[in-house]
Amino acid sequence: MTTLTAAPLTSTPRTGVHTPDQLLDIAHLFAHDWRLNALASISRDHAERHWIELASIPAVQVWAIAWPSGTGTGWHDHGIASGAFVVVSGALVEQAWHDGVRRTDLTDGQGKGFGADHVHDVQNDGSELAVSVHAYSPTLTDMTRYELQGDRLHRLGVDTAGDA
Repeated sequence: MTTLTAAPLTSTPRTGVHTPDQLLDIAHLFAHDWRLNALASISRDHAERHWIELASIPAVQVWAIAWPSGTGTGWHDHGIASGAFVVVSGALVEQAWHDGVRRTDLTDGQGKGFGADHVHDVQNDGSELAVSVHAYSPTLTDMTRYELQGDRLHRLGVDTAGDA
């Protein structure tokens, strides 16, 4: 009989920061949160993305996001935070910047982890509502916004948590 064990969901000793693989595990665990059904129910009548925070401690922050058809993030990074996201229902498209655009299509149960240097744009190109869970470590304090012009990304500015 083979026993499978998951990597411990502990932060690295020196930094208190989780790795992208650990964050992906955390996002998968939260993908079964009962609040996601409520978020999906109220989201059907909204035209814009909206979200709820599922958990937050200094080392990890977890969000659920509802993505009506045609909504997206625009190009951005997550400051000093690493992250991961899992599609709970529906489908999302991630375009990531790695000296050019790389596209990944993600559906129910699929996810992706990434380091702090990751710049991407996430979209719901489908016709149905999508719901996803996102985990960040450390917690999000700022996000840099970018614009794709031709074959280059141009920095637009930084959004800081708490700014109105």
